[in-house]
Amino acid sequence: MRIGCLAWGSLVWDPRTLPMAGEFRHAGPRLPIEFSRVALDGRVTLVIDPAAPGLQTFWVPLASTKLEAAIDTLGERERIPSDLRPRYVGALARGADGLDARGETPSDCLAVIADWLEKEALDAVLWTALPSRTPEGELAHPSYESLLAHLRSLEGGDRARAEEYIRRTPHPIRTPRRAGFEAHLGWHPVD
Repeated sequence: MRIGCLAWGSLVWDPRTLPMAGEFRHAGPRLPIEFSRVALDGRVTLVIDPAAPGLQTFWVPLASTKLEAAIDTLGERERIPSDLRPRYVGALARGADGLDARGETPSDCLAVIADWLEKEALDAVLWTALPSRTPEGELAHPSYESLLAHLRSLEGGDRARAEEYIRRTPHPIRTPRRAGFEAHLGWHPVD
């Protein structure tokens, strides 16, 4: 089985143990990506956000040939507990009866991923499907103002990790909130 993995944030510049069979390519499907999730460590991270504009994502072929093993590896890299991986690791695989979708991803985004998969020489594709989360921990869409206030409140190592995530996000991932963080915090991209 040929499996690919989609990415748009730290997975591109810090894949860690993800079993890649090549380099990330800026040739994934166009998905609505935005800084709309406050992680448990305080960083504001990129997720699929239906309210965001579509951006071309990245993808990489994986060395893993077993779908369940690839899902577990991505789940481990993203620190998603094993019991939550069926919800928060998205997957689309070709099967005898058509495409099999897993994870909680908006149907219009699944359609875009399915169209992309049809054009690629892959049998399956995975992605991180974590939902938006507010600074208060609610699974809801946070406002830009609440995220900016949250980032301004961080100190020390928490602030440094949050700044690194935003600044190291791949250059082509130009979102409205990223532009705002650059203007208000001075967190401009680095290579």
